[in-house]
Amino acid sequence: MPDSASEYDYLARGQALLQVGNFLAAIADFTEALEINPNLAAAYYYRGIAQRNSGNFSLAIADYTSAVEVEPDYPVAFYARGVVHRHLEHYEAAISDYDQAIELEPEDGDFYYARGVAHASLKHYDEAIRDFLEALDLNPEMPNAWYNLGIAHRDLGKREQALEYYSTALKLRPNEPDYCYARGNLYSDLHRYDEAVTDYDRALAAVPSFANAFYNRGIALRNLGKPAQAIASFNEALRHGPEFANLIMNRGIAHADDGDYASALSDLDRALDLDSGLAAAFRARAGIHQTLGNAEQAGADWREFERLSE
Repeated sequence: MPDSASEYDYLARGQALLQVGNFLAAIADFTEALEINPNLAAAYYYRGIAQRNSGNFSLAIADYTSAVEVEPDYPVAFYARGVVHRHLEHYEAAISDYDQAIELEPEDGDFYYARGVAHASLKHYDEAIRDFLEALDLNPEMPNAWYNLGIAHRDLGKREQALEYYSTALKLRPNEPDYCYARGNLYSDLHRYDEAVTDYDRALAAVPSFANAFYNRGIALRNLGKPAQAIASFNEALRHGPEFANLIMNRGIAHADDGDYASALSDLDRALDLDSGLAAAFRARAGIHQTLGNAEQAGADWREFERLSE
């Protein structure tokens, strides 16, 4: 950069470096721009973006704060600071920043959407729903707003409405694995297991290592009376994700459904090694021992189940 370079030259080059992911060089250029003109709000704002993308969240907040101190009518700087606060789980601070952004620019749907997510994180579902609907009024083509409307209604126990919102999100983004997975879980909650499996399959087509989708698919298949397929799905969940007690227990129950009691007991023993307070595993093991005529073991497991269920 020549000696005659202005703050705007450094700002422009910093923005170009930011676009290609060269964050350290971008930060250096924005800093040069601020050495020349300490009141250049855009340089603070873009340096904040570079700091955020570098994982320096406290420095990003400091830069966004400087931007709005220099230029109080700077809505995207308030919004960007809110994004960092939300990432840090400072939800009240995030909402305050989004309020400022909305007051300055009330026609930006992204601002309402972001505030809705922060409200939902605090379980302020009524406020979250209002914000998502406002965002969609401004821009109906926001699949994440439809999806998060679904989450809010699911958490409120309004499953049929949640299903409608998930389905609308999927019309806009048909191959989004998180949407497919969420709707699959809702179908399972509604005991619509065939539809749940279809959605889990769609999620797995997009992300073949989606361990939770394999696990929940296994539960749906077991509920459909397909234990062999359920076991295969549980095995894939183990291949792609961590071992945990409920997974091993459900595979054990599927083995029992399939008539393989030895494998079932092995899995249930392992599940209880992982979580000795898993009442459902004692109940399942008691049932198997009872089927096998092992009255003493069955009685001991039933007593443990009853103790844990009190």
